[in-house]
Amino acid sequence: MKQFQQELGQLKQRVLDMGSLAESMVADASRALIEGERATIQQVRTNEPKLDRLQVEVDREAIRLITIFTPVAKDLRFLLMIARINSELERIGDQAIDNCEYVELLTNPPPPLNDLSNMSDIVLGMLHDALHAFREEDAQAAEVVMKVDDQVDALNARIFRELLEHPAADPAIRAQCMSLILVARSLERIADHASNICEEVFYLVEAADIRHRT
Repeated sequence: MKQFQQELGQLKQRVLDMGSLAESMVADASRALIEGERATIQQVRTNEPKLDRLQVEVDREAIRLITIFTPVAKDLRFLLMIARINSELERIGDQAIDNCEYVELLTNPPPPLNDLSNMSDIVLGMLHDALHAFREEDAQAAEVVMKVDDQVDALNARIFRELLEHPAADPAIRAQCMSLILVARSLERIADHASNICEEVFYLVEAADIRHRT
């Protein structure tokens, strides 16, 4: 069983590495929007195949460990959690790629970039803290992250409303407003994925499935 625990630790580290990569992709995509650093878009695209490759490797290793060691109780929950977090991280990477595409459609973005900047910071904080909760297997820290999701939802709704009602007559400006609406929606989805990671951490530690709870 010592070998099994060592392999679990190695698998967990690979997921953490994957999480760091996904986090950097989200940060680079946001930097391209907020700071106008378009060069970071290429870095996001370079990292996507790395993230995809890690997803396949982690899934394959989780299946191998389940097959060989037939784990039970917390060890089985751990491997199930790994598989689901692995999927969430890959989807976060996809959202970062989508954001880069939306940013490339912008020339002179209309307001409210302040709200988008704030939303981006909150989402990045959620993702970082979700990965920390996973690393430390801390259910309380996971619950704190999940509570922040309401702030992101509120910002997304406000940005949508303000941009949809933007009084621009120029079709090009209206098109940019739609791109920013899509950016906000993508950030909101990243926040959802971070919350889902925290649900998995709670499941591991407390053996309680809190998905879809009201």
